Amino acid sequence: MLPTVHIRKEALLILAWSAIETHKKECIGFLLGYRPTAENYYYSITDAVPYQNVRRRTNTEVETTDRTNKRFEEFTETISNVYPKYLGDFHSHPEWGGMVPVYGLSEHDKREFAKSENEDLALIITISSRKKGRMVWEACEDGSIKGSIGKYNLHFNVFGAEIVEGERAAKQLRIITPRSIETLNRLWARK
Repeated sequence: MLPTVHIRKEALLILAWSAIETHKKECIGFLLGYRPTAENYYYSITDAVPYQNVRRRTNTEVETTDRTNKRFEEFTETISNVYPKYLGDFHSHPEWGGMVPVYGLSEHDKREFAKSENEDLALIITISSRKKGRMVWEACEDGSIKGSIGKYNLHFNVFGAEIVEGERAAKQLRIITPRSIETLNRLWARK
């Protein structure tokens, strides 16, 4: 049985803002939190930190600088003995032109995640413009969550590592975040 992923509402709002701020281009950042234990068999994402210093940002990728990568390695090494821990990365899949954004991991994302030994989680935020109406925030049957903020539709998916035939592969995990969903729906009810 795979663990679930609990996301604090503050972290979810930062994730949403990261995707909205760079809409039409990818956002990227890292996740901090707690790993599953025998008593609590779930990941807890407490913080999301977007990368600010990138070399190039397009609609399909973000290229970080060598300096940013070095600083990130130093940072994760520094915090390795404290909590919360580095859990993995997040990035967005935005719409652009006539392109419909990919929900979940792209083939490139799957290959990169399979190669990574440091990442427990990969979180994907699919973002598109909303043409009319609004989408209520809800948990989906596949374990993802979706809804709208302002003029954007957002869809969050989280993947964890699973060993399949001796190889590391990404497996979708269920997001548990009832307070976030409740808060976002309450905010929208006021509009």
